[in-house]
Amino acid sequence: MAAARAQQAQGTGPRGRILRVGILLGGKIIEERLIRERTPVTIGQSMRNTFSIPVEGLPLEFTLFALDDGRYSLRFLPRMDGRLSDTGGQVHTLEALRARGAANHGSYHEIALTESARGKLSLGDLTILFQFVTEPPRQPKPMLPASVRGTLADRFDPQLSLILGASIVLHLGIALWALFSDVPVDNGIAERAYNLVFKPDTFAIDLTQPKLEAGPGSAAEKKPDKPPERPKAPERGGGDAGRNREQQIALQEQEAARFADLLTGEGPNGTTEGDMSRRRPGADLGAQLNEINEGNQTVKIGGGAGRTSRGDGEVRVGTGHGPAINGPGGPESAGGGKLAEKAPSGRISVADRPTGDASSLSPEAVLSKIQSAYMAGLKRCYREYLKKDASARGKVGLSLTVNETGRTVKGAAHGFASEVDECITNLMSTWRFPIPKDKDGEATDASFEIALQLVPD
Repeated sequence: MAAARAQQAQGTGPRGRILRVGILLGGKIIEERLIRERTPVTIGQSMRNTFSIPVEGLPLEFTLFALDDGRYSLRFLPRMDGRLSDTGGQVHTLEALRARGAANHGSYHEIALTESARGKLSLGDLTILFQFVTEPPRQPKPMLPASVRGTLADRFDPQLSLILGASIVLHLGIALWALFSDVPVDNGIAERAYNLVFKPDTFAIDLTQPKLEAGPGSAAEKKPDKPPERPKAPERGGGDAGRNREQQIALQEQEAARFADLLTGEGPNGTTEGDMSRRRPGADLGAQLNEINEGNQTVKIGGGAGRTSRGDGEVRVGTGHGPAINGPGGPESAGGGKLAEKAPSGRISVADRPTGDASSLSPEAVLSKIQSAYMAGLKRCYREYLKKDASARGKVGLSLTVNETGRTVKGAAHGFASEVDECITNLMSTWRFPIPKDKDGEATDASFEIALQLVPD
């Protein structure tokens, strides 16, 4: 009996019956299903139910057919109406079942079903029909005939397969040829570039054994080492004479280039030991004269120690005129001709604090280089304009950009007379400064703004 009941519960016995449920909505059937597996059947508005039906008044999830020890039992709500036919063909309404025979669980009633039961449940427009039927045989999965299905080889296009195979063989052959024919070259372009940029560290190791010193008077007294022999100069006309001469010429060119770099090089602050800008005529003298003019000092002759060309050695202020010539005709009679008119001079000072980009080249370093090396050219441009207008004064703004090689690009002067601005702009194209670098030590461009005050003397 237990085995038969298990077979009947699983629906695998020869006389097993399964539940058949049909759903009607508005008098039209919308779904019909055979419950081949003995599992509970749920109904409601949720998609997780066996039958998902969006009907008002239906709970979200409700177990319609519960399973207890392999047997189904019907659960129905108080709002449902319908009929149930059980063994013997007797028909009972749900109202009568609620009064007797059905277990009351509060929100629903429950009654056990036999395998011959069938019934009808209604809830508004929803109608549920169910009955137990003999399980029909499972329909095999529809398959095409073998002649129609074909084989795996029939699914490939012969022409496309031939082209694909030839392409794979060709590309594989090219890859193998490139792999075995590419001979590594030790002295290639990449190797030479690496050797020029990165110099390997070399270490000299002395492998000679130290000699033991003997005491005085002993037979093993240390003898003085022989002085190293000087290499003999190659004879003229020998086989190596041409090669040694080429080496000497190459060494001389290297020394000349190093000496030129030492003389013309400029350090991080604009000067080095060999900076030629400090040796330009009037560079230091011009800076000293600017300091004297800005400090309202006077130039005096003599130092109070008797080191003078004439006189008693006392410090005195110059008279400002040359020796008196008492000829009958003045300077002209002395052979000097007419006195040349003295051109007016000007004084240039810093008007505002210079500004610039954040780099290793500071605005103060640029201004210092201009004052020490390029101030004479600026004064020359100003003096040429003072010949036309002796009272001209004002500010001139310098805008310049120092590129990655230290040259001045995009230099421009503005704010003063057009002649002076153009003259200064032409001079700025020849200015050079230390190479500006960013915080990572890479060469970069840097822009600066400098304002100068031009005042006639």
